[in-house]
Amino acid sequence: MQVAVQHELIERYRKLAEANSTQLSDGPQMLPAGEYTSSEQLEQEREILFRRHPVVVALTADVPDPGAVLATHIDGVPLLVARAKDGRARVFINACRHRGAPLVEPDCRRTGARNLSCPFHAWLYALDGKLMRRPIAQDYFNGESSNLKEVSSDEAHGLILARLDGAPVDANAYLGRLSEDLDSFGLANFHHVETRKAIQNANWKMIIDTFLETYHVFSLHNSSISRLYHSRPQLFDAFDQHCRSIGIRKSIDDIGEDRSTWQFPPHATIHYIVFPNTIVVHQLDHFEVWRIFPHEEPGSAVVETSIYAPEPPNDDTIKKWILNLDILMQVTGQEDFPMCAKIQTGLDSGSVDSLVFGQNELGLIHFHEQIAEALCPVNSGTTR
Repeated sequence: MQVAVQHELIERYRKLAEANSTQLSDGPQMLPAGEYTSSEQLEQEREILFRRHPVVVALTADVPDPGAVLATHIDGVPLLVARAKDGRARVFINACRHRGAPLVEPDCRRTGARNLSCPFHAWLYALDGKLMRRPIAQDYFNGESSNLKEVSSDEAHGLILARLDGAPVDANAYLGRLSEDLDSFGLANFHHVETRKAIQNANWKMIIDTFLETYHVFSLHNSSISRLYHSRPQLFDAFDQHCRSIGIRKSIDDIGEDRSTWQFPPHATIHYIVFPNTIVVHQLDHFEVWRIFPHEEPGSAVVETSIYAPEPPNDDTIKKWILNLDILMQVTGQEDFPMCAKIQTGLDSGSVDSLVFGQNELGLIHFHEQIAEALCPVNSGTTR
């Protein structure tokens, strides 16, 4: 993070802390409960947000070198990301063009791959998606293209984004003002450690909501991380559809007056929300990445959590990174997500008409405004 940005954030925090306040919106905002329970809205979100919008499918760290392959998805659409010998990462539908068998098992990672072989009939593809051969059947098929179906994608600032509707992706333009922060932390140079996946009993947006405000820290996390973090002030910045939401560690209160020694990241957990569904978290010396998707019903979500280290994990460091991930999953899995599930149960009952976001919950207001704006043209056939 650039020094000038760090100093501005520290100064902003100090002014708010001195005033015993936090950043505030113009006013509270009501949100209909149907935003979390409506099957019709979920259908629109799937069509607009996950098929007509760029979505993060991987980090550069997931496929760092030629021969690296990752099986992933966008809202259940099976994808594979492969970095060919030309250095370019491409995204394909993870299905053989013969009978549709997956070339790579879901969530599987490979390194040093020379090609992709279908396990069904051994059709062989190069990592750039071109069909190389059809064993013992070269003459049994006509001449239509049998190359893998490529998905529009682009890579920038450590992230690989794809778009299912075929429209071109300009990752640099899409990420916009997030780019400087991601580059300053060297996200593209980090290394994947582990990914975990779980189904949570709450709407996918509600899962993201919990990362967008620190107001709950003093109460929900009173037996865990509240000893480390302030509930307020919280720092927030909107970057077009994306945003930066920062939880402040109590250690910042001992930072002193010598500006030449000021460093902000050691005293903060910095959440970058890459619209619509990815959260890139800078946490002291590593990154955590969350990808949240709808599941089968409005009240359930697929939550994928990954941790990335500054150096390749080895026998001496792997325990540290796994412990960090374990602690993260313990706090969210025992405190945040169970609360989300309880809220979802109440909303699903129909007994709650609406929720309110306070002036101190800028992240929630911004996120839901961006969703509403993206879905607004659904009836006119246009998208942002």
